[in-house]
Amino acid sequence: MIDRQTRRKQAWQHASLAVLLGALVSLGLALFGGGWFAALPIAAAVLFAGSRLHQRGPVPVIVYHSISEQPDWLPWGKNTSVRPDVFERHVQILVRRGWTVYSTEAFQSARARGLTLPDKSVMVHFDDGYLDNWVAAVPILRRYGVPATIFVSADFIDPSQTPRPTVVDGATEWRGYMNVAELRALEADPLIEIACHGADHARVPVSDHEVDRLTAENWRYHAPLFWRDAENKSRWFEAKQPPAALGTRIYQSDSALTSTMWSAEGTESQTDCDARVRANLIRARHALRDLLGREIDFLCWPYDRVTNKAASIAREVGFQTLTGGRGENREGEDPWLLSRTHINDFAAGPASDWVEDLVFRAKLGVAAGHYWWMPVTAWARRRRAKHLPAPQGPGA
Repeated sequence: MIDRQTRRKQAWQHASLAVLLGALVSLGLALFGGGWFAALPIAAAVLFAGSRLHQRGPVPVIVYHSISEQPDWLPWGKNTSVRPDVFERHVQILVRRGWTVYSTEAFQSARARGLTLPDKSVMVHFDDGYLDNWVAAVPILRRYGVPATIFVSADFIDPSQTPRPTVVDGATEWRGYMNVAELRALEADPLIEIACHGADHARVPVSDHEVDRLTAENWRYHAPLFWRDAENKSRWFEAKQPPAALGTRIYQSDSALTSTMWSAEGTESQTDCDARVRANLIRARHALRDLLGREIDFLCWPYDRVTNKAASIAREVGFQTLTGGRGENREGEDPWLLSRTHINDFAAGPASDWVEDLVFRAKLGVAAGHYWWMPVTAWARRRRAKHLPAPQGPGA
C-alpha cells in the first residue's frame, strides 16, 4: 500500500508536470498561429491536474486530545489542546458543510459489506481520556449529534467516584483525567465509544544518545519517561518534586509499546520486549473490560507509533482494530488499521477565527483527497512554526 505522503507528493508532481507541458505545447501552438486550438493542451492539462488533486475515496479520521479553556497543566498543551469555542466551530463546519460523521463501528460495518461511503465521510477521535473531554467536548458533540471515540489509558483513570460538572453545569475543574463514573456514563451514550490507549502511555530510553538533563524547569515535559513508576498516574501533574534527581541524564526515547528498552546494562532482548508489551496490552484490555463490562477490541497506539511486531502482539491478545496506519482509509485498505490526522489549535499561529477555520477545512480536505488544499496546510505549518515555540519534551 502506498503511504499517504508519497501519494500526495506524486499527485502534485503529476499535476504540475501536466500543467507545465500543457502550457509549453499551447505556447508553441500560439506562436505558430494555432488559433483557438492553442488553448486545448493547457485546458486538457488543467483538467488532468484537477483529477489528480481531487481524488475520491479517502475517509479522514480527525484526532483531538484536550479541549480546554485551561490547558496550562499540560506541559505540551500548546500543541495538543484546542479551545472549546474553536472545537465547536470545527463541529459546526462538519455539520453545516454536509459531512457524514461515522462511528468506527459504522465505518467498519460499511466496509465489511462492500458499501461505498459518501465523499464527505469522517470519523472523530479523542486521545488520552482527559477530564476536559467530559467537561467540554462531549456536551458539544451531544449538541450537534456527532459520534466520537475516546481512547483511555487504563492507569490514568481518576480514582474519584462521582461525575464532575461539565460546562453545562458550570464546570470549574478542567485538569486531569476522567473517572470511572464519567467513563460509564459515556459508555451508556450511543454517540460515544470508549476504547483502549494502552496502560501507561509511557516512553522508554532507546539508546545512549543523551538529549537533555532533568531540570526544575523541564521535568514535567519529560514526565512520560517516569510514569511507569508513579503510584497514581492520573494526578502526576500535582507532584511538587521531580521524579528523579535534577541533572539526571535524559536519553533518546520512544513509545514503550513499540520500542526495545535501552539501559546502562544494555538493550533488552526482543523476547523480553515482546513480553513487556504483551503484559501491558493485556493489563490495559482487562482493566477496561472490567470497568465497562464488555470486551475491548479497539486499540489506539500512544504517540500513534506502531510496528508490525507490536500490531501482531495486539491482535494476539484480542484487539481487532488498531490505529497507526499511514494510508487514507480508502476502499481496498485494511479497515481494521485506521490512519488519522491530528488537529491542533492556533493551526497557523495567532490568527483570526476565519483563518483557524480555513486551516481546519484545509486539513480536513487534504485528508479527504482534495490535495489542492495542500498549499494552505503548508503555509499554516510554516506560519505556526514561526510564531509559536516548537513543542518540547517527549510528551509533545
